[in-house]
Amino acid sequence: MGLLNTVDENTATGVLKEVYTEIKSMFGEVPDGLKMWSFNPEALQSYWSDIKKGFAKDSETQKFETILRYIIAEAEACETCIGFNAGMLINMFGMTQDELLLITKEPTLAPLNDNHKALLLFALKVVRQSKEVSSEDIENLKALGISETEIFDIAYTVTHMVMSDTLLNAFKF
Repeated sequence: MGLLNTVDENTATGVLKEVYTEIKSMFGEVPDGLKMWSFNPEALQSYWSDIKKGFAKDSETQKFETILRYIIAEAEACETCIGFNAGMLINMFGMTQDELLLITKEPTLAPLNDNHKALLLFALKVVRQSKEVSSEDIENLKALGISETEIFDIAYTVTHMVMSDTLLNAFKF
């Protein structure tokens, strides 16, 4: 439990209850990290919508996004997210603990196709060195057939990950 008193599943109403019901149907419970969002049910609804979209993507894209979340969680020392994403990478994608350690130190070795690896490295640059992102970075992604919408979406997604990890860490979830 975190520093804030979140709304419990049994006392939730309205939009919050609807979202909690969906989360519970997928995970069997509402994880504390998602309960943190109970202070802003509309934000939780949006966040949950993004999570559902992620689970609806093809396996390779899910693996890419999970690797990205894992690397970000490690960088932000977000224990909740580290455990969740490590579990997915090990159980769903067959990665080992050694491989997880390796990709946090050297993301270029992540077991991804060329486009996903390029997006991973770009996303990490966005959050680690945002002022260093250049037109060359964008052109290199476009040369791989990655659209400007996809480029923006990954930048949005990765900055949202950092924001979420920051909130989880601040409120001890």
